Amino acid sequence: MSNFDYSAYFGPILPLADATRSDGERCWETGAEKDKVRHDYVLYLGCNVLRTVALAETITAILSAMEFDFVALGGPSTCCGIIHHANGDIETSEKLTARSLSKFQDYDPKAVLTYCPSCHAHMDFALSETGLAFDVPYLHVTEFIVDNLNRLSFPNRVERRVMFHGHGDNDQARRDSAFARAILGAIPGLEVIDATGAPDWGHDCGNLQISIVGPEKHAGLVTDLFENAQLENVDAVTALYHSCYRNLCPQEKIHGVEVVHYTSLVAEAMGLPPRVETYKRLHQAADPEAAFEEFATVAKGRGLGEQRLRQTLNTHFGPK
Repeated sequence: MSNFDYSAYFGPILPLADATRSDGERCWETGAEKDKVRHDYVLYLGCNVLRTVALAETITAILSAMEFDFVALGGPSTCCGIIHHANGDIETSEKLTARSLSKFQDYDPKAVLTYCPSCHAHMDFALSETGLAFDVPYLHVTEFIVDNLNRLSFPNRVERRVMFHGHGDNDQARRDSAFARAILGAIPGLEVIDATGAPDWGHDCGNLQISIVGPEKHAGLVTDLFENAQLENVDAVTALYHSCYRNLCPQEKIHGVEVVHYTSLVAEAMGLPPRVETYKRLHQAADPEAAFEEFATVAKGRGLGEQRLRQTLNTHFGPK
């Protein structure tokens, strides 16, 4: 067993999501119910998107508006196992992967729609390099949306000029980026400049990948991206992956270029109610005490104690 503190890593995810979600109920399930109801699709959110819970709420709202029968699963209870694998706890990783795959199968879906690039990559690895088996097809949610573009209606024009940030270190990442650009390209009024990253960006802008790429190198790539955005006179950089969105948010104040997630633009064009991107605001404010005062009452009503709320807000928005 490694010395990695899994509790410190996974523990703050759900408290932040529950404190800051805008919906009265969670938009995700844990897959723990005994008598599962069959659904056509499982939307596999992964763990870390719940830190930016507005993004999870947005993708579920989009698929609901497209009138698909699906169940969204997320949080540490459906961990893919990549963090454990990266820290050398291989046996635990395989057990977690097997448990989550089993949960997916219990819904008897036509397919699993992946959301997190790390989860998708780890599923690819686990099914090709270990003894795990999984008979249900899985594909990234961007591909699924493109396959069903006829179900998307865009009554609103989105008159914006944006720079698209995707990744291209392997075939799956390049496919994800191409599908996301196709979705954005269908939005009336939206002008998209492609800035899909070269392989030296890694697979995404999550902390694990940044550590592999190297923090200084990644910081330089980010600076180049936003300087190019300024030169192109765009009003926003739009991120494909939630990890990229989360780690690019600080650049708004530095470069004066807004950071948006691609699903926010899709939702705007669809006329869906806008989601308040609370994570970005709290990160930029960097004031955990003010955040506690704002969310303490709501969090208490959702069963979250004061101490746990303070801990998660300090973890996410306190001094580093």
